[in-house]
Amino acid sequence: MRRIFVPAVTLVFLLLVFLLCISKAPAKEEDQKADKDKGYVGAEICQTCHAKVYDNLAKTSMGVLFLKHPQNADQKLGCETCHGPGTAHVNSGGKSHAGQIRFTQGTTTPASVQDGVCLKCHQKRERLFWDGSPHESHGITCVKCHAVHTGPGAMARHQLTRLTVEDTCATCHKEQVRAEMKFSHHPLREGKMDCASCHNPHGTTSDHLIRGLTNKELCFSCHAQYRGPYIFQHPPVMEDCFNCHQPHGSNFPTLLKAPVERLCRECHVTFHTPNFAVNRGVRIGIMVGGACINCHRNIHGSNNFNGGPYFFH
Repeated sequence: MRRIFVPAVTLVFLLLVFLLCISKAPAKEEDQKADKDKGYVGAEICQTCHAKVYDNLAKTSMGVLFLKHPQNADQKLGCETCHGPGTAHVNSGGKSHAGQIRFTQGTTTPASVQDGVCLKCHQKRERLFWDGSPHESHGITCVKCHAVHTGPGAMARHQLTRLTVEDTCATCHKEQVRAEMKFSHHPLREGKMDCASCHNPHGTTSDHLIRGLTNKELCFSCHAQYRGPYIFQHPPVMEDCFNCHQPHGSNFPTLLKAPVERLCRECHVTFHTPNFAVNRGVRIGIMVGGACINCHRNIHGSNNFNGGPYFFH
């Protein structure tokens, strides 16, 4: 009985697999017919006129996914996943763009609609706070910074419209990028970081699109030696690093906003005179060398009870 039962079960299983394979072909044909009914023509039709654009897209990560390894029904539409149904465009010989979403400069497609297409896939992680962000509020669309129809380049992963992150930001933020050319600067020019190291262009919960909860927390992510806590705290340091430092670049050492003595005297107006007498009348100019920090060396804070309140040690 067992000898008969096992082959019979195997035969039934193989028959079910065969029927399942056969059933897939009509389903695919039905899907294609349904797409045509909705006005979709398929990426192959787009390729006949836009061959160069198609070839460039096929070299990108998104192109490989959409054109060769789609994971859902939307991605199987290829070009029309982003641009919408192309039947009217094809039937008019390329003259009509009715019903399509366009991303070119001067298009009548609203910025919110353009961004909505991108956010269908790119809506998580760093783009979580795009809605309401400064860039979104000013009508800066995704394609202002990212070029979709491009092959691998220097910044292939992000498909930027310019060679680097800094070059892309410089199209609008000229003053900040120009400040990086000053004497004291962060190592952007040396290639050790870029604008996105401190800012998230897609939106944050903090001011100026910074990646930290506050300016201070952002600075401490690299300059942890100044975090503290200290027994003797320096109030402007506790409040904000930018009280004394200019983050994008400065003509004064260590990104200071002004020469040391002038910077200190913004708060300490009555302390010392420009020249004060010590050691039996020997006059010392505090403008020499490091000025105030010649003596007050631990200006970010001190744990030393001997001179700590004055940040000597």
